Amino acid sequence: MKRSFTALIGVVLALTLLAACGPKAAPTPVKETEVVEKEVTKVVKETVAVPKERTRVAFWHIFGSGPGRDVFDKIVAEFNATNPDYIVEPVFTDFWTYEQKVLAAVAAGDPPDVTMADQTRAGQRAEAKQIIALDDYIARDSFDMSAFWEYPLKDVVYKGQTWGIPFAPDTRLLYYNKSAFEEVGLDPEKPPKTWDELWEYALKLDKKDDKGNLVRVGFNPMWGNCWMLPFIYSNGAVLVDDQGKFLFTAPEVVETAAWYQKWVNHYGKENLDNFASGFGTGAQDPFISGQVAMIVQVQTYIGDLQTYAPDMKWGVTLIPYNKTPASWGAGFDLEIPYGAKNPDGAWEFIKFLTSKDMQVLFAQASGWMPSRIEAASDPALADTPGWDVVLESMKVTRSRRFVLEAPTWYNPLVTAFQEVWDGVKTPEQALADAQAAVEKEVENYKATH
Repeated sequence: MKRSFTALIGVVLALTLLAACGPKAAPTPVKETEVVEKEVTKVVKETVAVPKERTRVAFWHIFGSGPGRDVFDKIVAEFNATNPDYIVEPVFTDFWTYEQKVLAAVAAGDPPDVTMADQTRAGQRAEAKQIIALDDYIARDSFDMSAFWEYPLKDVVYKGQTWGIPFAPDTRLLYYNKSAFEEVGLDPEKPPKTWDELWEYALKLDKKDDKGNLVRVGFNPMWGNCWMLPFIYSNGAVLVDDQGKFLFTAPEVVETAAWYQKWVNHYGKENLDNFASGFGTGAQDPFISGQVAMIVQVQTYIGDLQTYAPDMKWGVTLIPYNKTPASWGAGFDLEIPYGAKNPDGAWEFIKFLTSKDMQVLFAQASGWMPSRIEAASDPALADTPGWDVVLESMKVTRSRRFVLEAPTWYNPLVTAFQEVWDGVKTPEQALADAQAAVEKEVENYKATH
């Protein structure tokens, strides 16, 4: 049986005292002391736990305040408390300058270890060697990528490799005012399903004062968090085919632009602009304040309604379609920048952030959509009003296809729809110009690469 640490220390002291009381002859090494010291050292190493220095992992995120920041702090603290090898240092970076600062850090050779990023442009960063592929980690740990929603998975795969792990996708839905429905004789439990029904309902929900000024707008596809992609997709259009060819002038896209034109012609652009000048945020949001009866927003809007309109009677449904149910989604993934000092720790933290429990915790606190399907379907989120519709919408949500030669190809498309809305071009002319602009961008890329 091994001698105790205390007993061994006592032996050392005793031998030291005996040596001090002996004859004053030339010092002679005490071999017994050397033996005891070695034994003491051995026992100390075996019985005293020496704290292991943990590798620091720098994580840049966009949550400066609010519920998102609070829950992120809790998640990071949980990881640091339970992981013996790594300690995460979270760093807030302003959303509007986030990408610029991350890329500058990569170029300088001093990037963070984990970043949140626009998942739709993961391929662009991969091509520029700004992030690393995660396939080796995924294979090593048998990390199940099929557990995530389909459209974010397509976004993070480029040239057969995986460059990010989906973290926070989103989806767009139609919110409607049930009280306004009842007021005009519409069934509040039967929201519009098609473009024709949306138009019919909107005309009934429109309200003007005695002078003919707008008091309530039934619907406007240019308001809310919509753009034009959800309605283009719901009209069965394909904007970019599998070969990367742009199809802006396809009949389905032209028809969608003409449909937008129908809305602005109905209300009058000047009338809409004047009416929108009184819009605000929070309680002054156009839908929450009752100025708009139906609006397209992302799923996090449910939290705004609970906060700013707790007594409002509202409903949510899939975006009305002309040919097929569809929605548009974007969101964030988690990536490891090229040159990261601690990629192993970064991967461990990414796995932790995208685990079911952490995804549920984050969604409960922030209203953001879990990227993991089983987390989104967890009973803890089932009590969220309209969550069943959110899950249904995620199944038909589509993203923007990444095209290396024109990574921001959607900008000319946005311009085209705005030109139609402003009345400066016909749908055919505006979309033909957008097609020409994006083809020129592709031509310029090929000429310089």
